[in-house]
Amino acid sequence: MTKTPHDALFKSVFQQPENAAAELRHVLPAEHVAAIDWSTLKLEPGSYVDEALADQHSDLLFSATAQASGERVFVYLLFEHQSTADPRMALRLLSYMVSIWERFSDEENNKALPLPLIVPAVLSQVVGGWKAATRFSGLFSQNLGPLADAVLPDFSYAVDDLHRVDDVDLKARAVAHQARLALWLMRDARDGALLLQRLLDWLGELEELAQMPGGERALAPLLAYVVRVSSDLQLEQFRAILKERAPATESITMTIAEQLLAEGMAKGVAQGKAQGVVEGELRRAGASVLTVLEARGLSVPAGVRSRIEGCQDLDVLQYWLTRAVAVASADQIFEG
Repeated sequence: MTKTPHDALFKSVFQQPENAAAELRHVLPAEHVAAIDWSTLKLEPGSYVDEALADQHSDLLFSATAQASGERVFVYLLFEHQSTADPRMALRLLSYMVSIWERFSDEENNKALPLPLIVPAVLSQVVGGWKAATRFSGLFSQNLGPLADAVLPDFSYAVDDLHRVDDVDLKARAVAHQARLALWLMRDARDGALLLQRLLDWLGELEELAQMPGGERALAPLLAYVVRVSSDLQLEQFRAILKERAPATESITMTIAEQLLAEGMAKGVAQGKAQGVVEGELRRAGASVLTVLEARGLSVPAGVRSRIEGCQDLDVLQYWLTRAVAVASADQIFEG
């Protein structure tokens, strides 16, 4: 279960190897891009982010084949979604890289193998732009001379600094529509006024995605993200613009009110509402999931209905509600 709306959108879009490959080819140095066979990129299981930092960072680990040697390499993508940059991100990345190597070494089949290279990159929505050192050696005094040369481990990481990317550059990227729109929303959605201002420039992209095969499914996590990070008023304005200017999204935006209802419930729980009220909110959240499924004309078997109505976890119900927007059958909301 994802911990934040930023984490949910990041993983929904970039755990797809084709989207991750396009993003990584854009952000990594040209020599790194040329050294990796991107057709072999695949998602590896697990997360390496400290539990205490899950509301600030999200991560995805991929493996691929090196062009020259055919050996396995790892590519690690960390999403920094707090509002300010961690000035010691290089140290944080090193700790995650060590965890990756330790997990690799613990696997019986790998004990006699050399450690794989790890290529790190950071996707950042930090307000004001990235300012932290991008080399590990940048965290140390620059006056250590030969001693540092002898003992200091060093590496660099690439940063996709979304707050320094304008719309022209973002739209020119060789990435899929869903990934391009996700990057736009990661950059702008937390600022409601900016989101509405920029929305008019992105309506064409939204409309084009909506009309593609599978467009409804691709749009669902993007719109769910807007629901979760916007205020009520901003969301209503967002919906009004979409309905008027991007009609192909209408079938999806019709469900946004249900998602907003669930989000409002979650906020109420976080504010410490009484247990009786929480139970009522859980019932209403379950009813919202069923309403969306039935409004889309999907049959809801008794077992599915019973599982939804019996769920006591509001986060799970919110996740199912997001799934209900795009699944082909009711039981698919439990997948993923």
